[in-house]
Amino acid sequence: MKNIRTLSILGTVLCLLLLASCGPSNTVRLLPLKQDASVLPAPTSSTISIVQFADKRADRSSLGLRRDQSYFTTIDSAPKWLSEAIADKLSANGYKVTYAKSISEGAKGAPDYILTGSLESLNIKEQSATSFEVSMRVKYVLSNKEKKVVLETLTANQSRTTLPSNSAIESLLQNTLADIVNPMYDKVHSAVKH
Repeated sequence: MKNIRTLSILGTVLCLLLLASCGPSNTVRLLPLKQDASVLPAPTSSTISIVQFADKRADRSSLGLRRDQSYFTTIDSAPKWLSEAIADKLSANGYKVTYAKSISEGAKGAPDYILTGSLESLNIKEQSATSFEVSMRVKYVLSNKEKKVVLETLTANQSRTTLPSNSAIESLLQNTLADIVNPMYDKVHSAVKH
């Protein structure tokens, strides 16, 4: 009886160690959004130049703090991830989209509209071994040749309780990005002459 109890305790400890080692690493990937469908632009479609968003986060080297006080990091560019997501969304919905790294580069092709912005915050919070929260705040400006057409700040928060893994965090990041990109697209779409 004593051996069975010892073996069950040892088995439990081993399972917990295996579960802990299967948890998320500190480095996560910023995965692109998948578009449902794609529409080819019509000859009369508006041209929109997306300028890579600026990174205004206080700490650009991390994506958030873990419970053990280490940091979530990524080798991907968070502002590029965001900028390409809105460019892909607009392009998939029939707009003629160009992508630029600066406003002067974006204005070169004389687009009908220029979309600029900044990533104000992007934060992953590990609340427990199985619970994570992602928050994101973005400012953007859509301008035509005469004036600013849309100026808005968007925020998104998502949380999930799941088995600890990088794929769960990466999926949560994607969902939070979608909560920013979809309303941004809706506002741009309603302001742009298609």
